[in-house]
Amino acid sequence: MIVVVFHPYAMSAFLDIPVSVFYNQEVSGYGLQNMKLNWLATRVFDCDDNDLCINLIEQWLFSQLRTNSTTKREVDINRIAAVVHQIHSTPNTPISELASIACLSKKQFERIFLATVGMNPKEYVRIVRFQKSLKLMQDQTENISQAQIAYQCGYSDQSHFIREFRELSRYTPLSLIKICEPYSDLFTTPI
Repeated sequence: MIVVVFHPYAMSAFLDIPVSVFYNQEVSGYGLQNMKLNWLATRVFDCDDNDLCINLIEQWLFSQLRTNSTTKREVDINRIAAVVHQIHSTPNTPISELASIACLSKKQFERIFLATVGMNPKEYVRIVRFQKSLKLMQDQTENISQAQIAYQCGYSDQSHFIREFRELSRYTPLSLIKICEPYSDLFTTPI
C-alpha cells in the first residue's frame, strides 16, 4: 500500500476543485473525473515496483503543481500554512489573531481558510484540540487529569473538554480509554 499524506492546506495546490466540496466526504480519486488522475491510479494499481509507483505519483503531483500554480494560490497557501502551524502549537488562538497572522481581514481569512483547508477555522481548531487531547491521553505516562488535558489543549474548562470530546467521538474521555487506546492521527508521526 502506498499512501500520500497532505498537510491540511496542501490539497488545494494539486486539484482545481475547491477542497470544501470534500467536507465530511469519503471521495475516491476516480470520483473526481480527472483523466490524468485516473491514468495515474491505473498505472500505480498495475505496478509491482514501489519505487516506480512513488516516482509516478511524484511526477503527477509536480505536473499538477505546474498546472495549478498561481502567485495568489501560493500566497494563500503560505498564509494558511502559517496559521495551521499556529493552531497546532496553540489551539486556543483567537480567530482574529489567526486572521492577523495571515495578514487578512477576519472575513477574508475565513473565506480563504475554507477554500484552502475545506472547513472553517473554528471547526479546524476543534479537531486540532481533540487530536491534541488524544495525543496527551496516548502518551500518558503518569495519571494526567482531565482538567490538565483541557488546559493544555486550549479548552475553556473540563466540562467544555468532555462535551466536545463526546461530540467528536461519541465517547467521554474516560469511556474511550475503557474500550480502546487513544490514538492521534494528527500528532503522531507516521512510520
